[in-house]
Amino acid sequence: MVFRNLYRYFKILNIILFFTVISNISYSQEEKSEIENNNSSINNETFPIAVVDMQKIVGQSLAAVKVREFIENKKQEFSNELKNEEEELKKLQEDLANQRSIMPPDEFSALESNFRKRVEGLQQMVAERNQLLEEILSKSVQVIQLEAIKIITEIGKEKGLALTLDTSSVVIAANSINISNSVIELLNINLPEVDMNAILSKE
Repeated sequence: MVFRNLYRYFKILNIILFFTVISNISYSQEEKSEIENNNSSINNETFPIAVVDMQKIVGQSLAAVKVREFIENKKQEFSNELKNEEEELKKLQEDLANQRSIMPPDEFSALESNFRKRVEGLQQMVAERNQLLEEILSKSVQVIQLEAIKIITEIGKEKGLALTLDTSSVVIAANSINISNSVIELLNINLPEVDMNAILSKE
């Protein structure tokens, strides 16, 4: 089901690469000239890099936990609605089977046609409910990701980061440059939950 495949959506919607502009590091003309003359290679001090695990950040945030709870409740609500309709259709099907031999063919055909329409309506309802859950999940994840990106950008400015990469695009990275936990802590403060009413109003 949709809520059980949360990480798949996180992966699809994952932002692989984040660039942050170095706003607090300036080089004087003398330093630039010295670098050019000495052909110095860029090291981690002049080109600081960090990595983040966006899947972990989004998936472990408080907002994501509440989104999963919301979707689970909606799923249960939809299931109850569908269950009632399924029970009514089951009774109609039994009635049709009992009346097949005693009802005139034209009348039976009309009842059977109505039954099929209700079955088709139920199938359409199921498809619509599933699509709604997918859209709620997708839009909720987008909200969480956008806030996470803002936080990553701010951390980048504070630390003077030149580049922030997602761990999914990195083969090896030292734990010392992984800022995921810091991002999660700030994300839980800045966005403890997603405004689900706002999400639903866009549907």
